[in-house]
Amino acid sequence: MRKAGVALSVSTCLALSPTMALAGDAPGGQGRPQFTPGAPGAGDPYFPLDGNGGYDVKHYTLDVRYNPATDVLTGVATISARTTQNLSSFNLDFEGLTVRSIKVNGRSAAWSRDGGELTVTPGRGLRNHHRFTAVIRYDGIPQTLPDGSGFIHTDDGAMVIGEPDVAATWFPVNDHPTDKASYTFKVTVPQGLDVVANGKLDSSRTRSGWTTWTWQAREPMASYLATFNVGEWDLHAYRQGRLRFWDAIDPDLFDPVAEPRTGSQFAVSQVANTSYKRLARTISVPAGGAELSFWITRDTEQNWDFTFVEAHTVGLDDWTTLPDLNGHTGTDTGFSCPFWHQLHPFLTHYQTDNGDGTCAPSGGTGEWNAVSGSSGGPEQWAVDLSAYAGSDVEVSISYASDDVVQGAGAFVDDVVVSTGEGTTSFEDDGDTMDGWTVPGAPEGSEPNANDWIAGTAADVPQPTGEIVAGSFARQPEIINFLADNFGRYPFSAAGGIVDDSGSFGFALENQTRPIYAKGFFSDPVSGDDVVVHELAHQWFGDSLALERWQHIWLNEGFATYAEWLWSEREGLGTAQELFDFFYGIFPPDDDFWTLTIGDPGPNDLFDFPVYARGAMTLHQLRLAVGDRDFFRILRRWASSQSGGTVTTDEFIGLAERISGQQLDSLFETWLFTPGRPDLSGAAALSGPSARTFAGTVRIVPPAARSLLARFDVTR
Repeated sequence: MRKAGVALSVSTCLALSPTMALAGDAPGGQGRPQFTPGAPGAGDPYFPLDGNGGYDVKHYTLDVRYNPATDVLTGVATISARTTQNLSSFNLDFEGLTVRSIKVNGRSAAWSRDGGELTVTPGRGLRNHHRFTAVIRYDGIPQTLPDGSGFIHTDDGAMVIGEPDVAATWFPVNDHPTDKASYTFKVTVPQGLDVVANGKLDSSRTRSGWTTWTWQAREPMASYLATFNVGEWDLHAYRQGRLRFWDAIDPDLFDPVAEPRTGSQFAVSQVANTSYKRLARTISVPAGGAELSFWITRDTEQNWDFTFVEAHTVGLDDWTTLPDLNGHTGTDTGFSCPFWHQLHPFLTHYQTDNGDGTCAPSGGTGEWNAVSGSSGGPEQWAVDLSAYAGSDVEVSISYASDDVVQGAGAFVDDVVVSTGEGTTSFEDDGDTMDGWTVPGAPEGSEPNANDWIAGTAADVPQPTGEIVAGSFARQPEIINFLADNFGRYPFSAAGGIVDDSGSFGFALENQTRPIYAKGFFSDPVSGDDVVVHELAHQWFGDSLALERWQHIWLNEGFATYAEWLWSEREGLGTAQELFDFFYGIFPPDDDFWTLTIGDPGPNDLFDFPVYARGAMTLHQLRLAVGDRDFFRILRRWASSQSGGTVTTDEFIGLAERISGQQLDSLFETWLFTPGRPDLSGAAALSGPSARTFAGTVRIVPPAARSLLARFDVTR
């Protein structure tokens, strides 16, 4: 497992390698064999203690019982393996949980623990090239890793998701992609809960208030891809051709985004890019002051889009935002500031660019009090208007967004003004708005494509669950499309999982059953794109696993380029247009160009450039060798290495053999040389470069929009 502060060098791991002479039998086969410990790591320089040496796991049987009420997991892991040296002891990766007993080949074994390393010492040595079975009994409360991955506790169960090293949070394992194995999952949970894991559902049996779900994943997979997920699922099983699908969607995701709190109407902001929408009214505040309250449901992009209440004295430029007395607002300016001052200059009334990429929550005339993200239902706000006692104040319930991703927006109902004027529930009663107006975006912002309306439930965007179900329904179509480009789908099962949990914000290509954060399904296009990405990983990342983590671009660059190919197919932008866009939006001195994506380092494995520049590298290869050879390379790469592990050098070698070209310079430039490559005299841009993202780009290709939405990229 990854350990903070570990400084074990590659040479240290190699010194313990099972290939050393002392690990073999005595010379000439005479005398007693020598037994030595297996290495405590697989030799990956990024994570020296991930994985272990001296054996090769063939199969894991994981028999676990999990009770969400107590969070306690009780497990029995049966590991079937084959030695690759004469072993006196061997290591397993295992985090946190308590080991109760270990048996090797039916006999009790000794063990010790040091951090994430579990060292097992059998009663007698294990001979080279022999099979053995280890049975480990354990229990405890699995912990979520500091980065938010691992064993994630949800409102009705748990999910297991993470990369590169997550498996050891819930079972003892040889935790590196170089040791793939098949799996049997037997997961027992309280009756009424469902379990979804990798592979195919074998059985589901209930007894004495507990249900045991058995899933078989017979096709070997890397340990970080192993998952089980407990909860109340809308579980849909079906077959398309030779493939069997299991899709699991949290039924809570089918709840309406918002509904009128009373009556049949409420104020609906609607959804549009680069919006600054105001629902405004002038209120005469008596000498004794006044209060405005209302109920609001928010569904906006977390950290990027905000809801707030603006106010200014009529006739004066003393604009400010008012804090919610119920505590829903704060002074956090999120990730949009200062970038969105280019989109909405009026916001400088409340925010100041610090000059270092951050903002202060005060501006030219007022203070910043706002909130971002989803409210998860209606919440009541109240603002104090006493500062305007004896005068008229214009108050606006406002929603501002950036130009990339939006949620469903804001929904307001049951407005109450303590003086009576402006109190409304937006019903069709002859005076629907009761004096509330829609003045449009402030000066400097683009006009809103749509704006606040008095609407009904029919005007609310479809629930997330419906978008998920729509994208999942396209999985057979997407797999067929990817197979046309990459060759036969490498497994016998497929499907996906989406929970309503907001505790993680990423997706992962868990073999045969990817897991997606709900936020990726803000609209059908973004939902389809992320499904394309994770299904492409079934070829590149799952079937073809990494020999070492430094080659991560072979996973993420390929899956991202699959999105670009899908974009071409859907008529939403060609791969060349997407390449041009990303080449143009980041200036030469931007950090986007400084990361060496062919060897990014352990802390930057999943940085945005690995994805986008990985896809750009493949596009440059396509331009250099032509479509015929390019797609031959992709199909041959997927088929010739199927089920194995891969490196960048192997891919370059294959590309050179098929194309007949010497490609070292191309890959050196795009994978290993910091800085934006000079395209003059090379495969040049097909059209005008995209402009810098700082407020000047207005048309973002949908596939680019989807990719940017997954990262906190300065936009």
